[in-house]
Amino acid sequence: MTMRILGNLRDGVGESPFWNPRDTKVWSVDITGKVVITRDLEDGVTTCFPTDDLPTALALDPGGGAIVSFAKGVARWTDGKAGSLIKAEADPMMRLNEGACDPSGRMWVASMENNLSEDMQPREQTRACGRLFRIDTDRAVPVTEPEFGIPNTMVWSPERDRFYLGDSLRNTIWVWDYDDATGDISNRRIHVSGGPGVPDGSCIDAEGFLWTARFGAGRVIRYNPSGQQDREILLPVQNPTATTFAGSDMSTLIVTSARFGMEDPTDEDGAMMAVETNVTGHPENWFAP
Repeated sequence: MTMRILGNLRDGVGESPFWNPRDTKVWSVDITGKVVITRDLEDGVTTCFPTDDLPTALALDPGGGAIVSFAKGVARWTDGKAGSLIKAEADPMMRLNEGACDPSGRMWVASMENNLSEDMQPREQTRACGRLFRIDTDRAVPVTEPEFGIPNTMVWSPERDRFYLGDSLRNTIWVWDYDDATGDISNRRIHVSGGPGVPDGSCIDAEGFLWTARFGAGRVIRYNPSGQQDREILLPVQNPTATTFAGSDMSTLIVTSARFGMEDPTDEDGAMMAVETNVTGHPENWFAP
């Protein structure tokens, strides 16, 4: 496999890569940098759009713009500006972290106790109390009870019958049965537990295999639908954060990474990487207002 780095920008905490074949750009966010970013897949040309709040995830809107999960809530994002917030958590010590759209275009987000201080320094968490929410028009509907430490990996299977969600603090990814008509999830069980590093963001390919960034372990691992490791890709960064597929044939694996909090980051830490594979990826789900 060949790998290249897209552009010269290095993210504090890069997350939520999303391929847009219409403009041949990979969209993403830098949480600690407070920017929404686009990088051209071919030449790496990079554009940043500053945000007032911490952007934690996004999904593109086919009508233009995106829906963005910020620390304090979810908002439509158009022409570089965020609209009114849909708040999920009332507790000021909580923030949103992971977010993605389901196959029907509904936005889902998950919360956590805020691990960042107001001056953007790492803050120790004291409780695992994050929840999963589904955005319903103008409100956030809780789907689970408070339990998550650092929710990550929010993915649906190509067949629209499985939903995956992980917790980096518990080093576990679960899978539920998923009803696309209602948006309901049920029958939760462990999909992956343990392994090198901890699970961060994931994507899925056309065969239903999960590609998970293993934060702290410098690699992406591909898991089969039974949760067994199929292959791994070693990376020149310590903290890969999220994955997606891009390109005209959807075989280019995009990996974001983080350098925030590292004592001695390398030149590559925080980069967005493009890895050529022999696998066809499944596209991200777009927002359907």
